[in-house]
Amino acid sequence: MAVYILLKIRLLNLPTYLEKSLTQSNYHHGDLKAALIAAAEKILKEKGIEALSLRTIAAEVGVSHMAPYAHFKNKSELFQSIAAAGYNAMADRMKEVGEDLSPPQRILAYGTAYIEFALANAPLYRLMLSQTQFTGPEKAEKAAHLSNEVKESSKRPFDMLEAEFGKFIDDNSMRRIRAQGAWSLVHGMAALIIDGHLAVPKGMTIKSFLANASMQMPH
Repeated sequence: MAVYILLKIRLLNLPTYLEKSLTQSNYHHGDLKAALIAAAEKILKEKGIEALSLRTIAAEVGVSHMAPYAHFKNKSELFQSIAAAGYNAMADRMKEVGEDLSPPQRILAYGTAYIEFALANAPLYRLMLSQTQFTGPEKAEKAAHLSNEVKESSKRPFDMLEAEFGKFIDDNSMRRIRAQGAWSLVHGMAALIIDGHLAVPKGMTIKSFLANASMQMPH
């Protein structure tokens, strides 16, 4: 009787056991987290943020619906990881502008790369901002829940910009003010273009538009 009961328990738990085994085999796949984030970015671009869930990205990758939980406890952690990957991709895109530019030229190139990345990845860009910009009395509490991954990655683009200003502005306060002004310009311009409130004049490049938009940006 005891053997029968034990066997019955094991049979009843067989689906859970198999699912756990499948999930654990996926956990050992070194690129699973990267694959899940890439799948999430694809879904985000094609279907929007409303379609994003741990289950849908698991289906996109072709793994057990429990597999993503090895890397993300919930949707909030997933969104933070997507945002972190987005900020890193943006910073990497900015780094591609070339080493043969002067600091003022590189500042303009950085701003151009920022806007071009935002326009080419509008849904991702919106998600990135939603994870790192907080308003209202809950701001500090919300920010405290950010992962170190997204905290560090979200600083990369601005830090790169500020470093270039530091090459020709000795005063620390003025350097930060100039960097913040330039950052505000590219951020606002990208958001306004994406939302349809601003249009780049026909025949003008993003770089030319940005260079002529404010005396703050080097020509």
